[in-house]
Amino acid sequence: MKGVLTVMRSVLLSLLLACSGAAQETLRVLSYNIHMWEPGVEALTEVIQAANPDIVGLNEAWSEKRNDAIAKALGYQILCGGQGMPGTPPWKSHSVNDYYMPQVLLTKHRIVHSQLFNAMAVKDKDVKPDFDPNVPIYRGGTLAVLETAQGNRLAVFVLHLHPWGGAGNERMTEMRLKEIKGILSKLKPYADLPVLVIGDFNTQSHLDGIEGYKVTRYMEKEGYADLYRALHPDAKAFPGRTSKRSRIDYIFYNQHVQPVGCKVLEDGVFGSRGFDHSDHLAVFGVVKIGSADTGKRE
Repeated sequence: MKGVLTVMRSVLLSLLLACSGAAQETLRVLSYNIHMWEPGVEALTEVIQAANPDIVGLNEAWSEKRNDAIAKALGYQILCGGQGMPGTPPWKSHSVNDYYMPQVLLTKHRIVHSQLFNAMAVKDKDVKPDFDPNVPIYRGGTLAVLETAQGNRLAVFVLHLHPWGGAGNERMTEMRLKEIKGILSKLKPYADLPVLVIGDFNTQSHLDGIEGYKVTRYMEKEGYADLYRALHPDAKAFPGRTSKRSRIDYIFYNQHVQPVGCKVLEDGVFGSRGFDHSDHLAVFGVVKIGSADTGKRE
């Protein structure tokens, strides 16, 4: 039986990785920590519609009702990694230790495969759906394989790494490093596809001239590039801060993705600018995937 299951998983993965798309195409991506749904559905809908992304990753989207409402308002598909309880649809998640903390993926594209990861807090509960003790994902995570209208496939992971503690806090740094190692291990089967890893990493980058930050170094070592810094290599001229003090929100991509553009969105959702709507700013990126992929970055 075990051998049969292994073969079945191998066949399924082969089907997922079969990318029939023959045309190069452009994708628009948005990553945004919305501070426990501080903006309302209408306000956030306006921000997303203005950016017109194909793929959206939301962090701290801690309201199931609002998550469903914005997906309906936008007409997007939705997935929420967090705690999916038995008997509920896979896109439904619930509170963990009194917090509803899924990482939300919204997309215009067809979802052909998904895997939802629980927050670590669920380890203390009797029911542990999708909890992997070998992959510590403290605030949950969402992995999806998407298929575009042109037939191209890509993998996307929406994450929110463990908060608190800068480079000098070795314990927190190691927790985030262990977490990202587990997440990237889950993405290894999709290495032949374009891959995007997006979200609030809760860490600054070694590319910003700051020593001691291990997570971004590990991403680089594993073949992932930071979209914003790839296009704006001068950290002094383009600090790209996404929190009030630093740059901690990212769009990372692998060698099957070509960078086109990236910027931090500074427009507030209440007719203002800056951080009035959240303690983060959104990162917006444009990339290309498809047949023109040479495996090399621009």
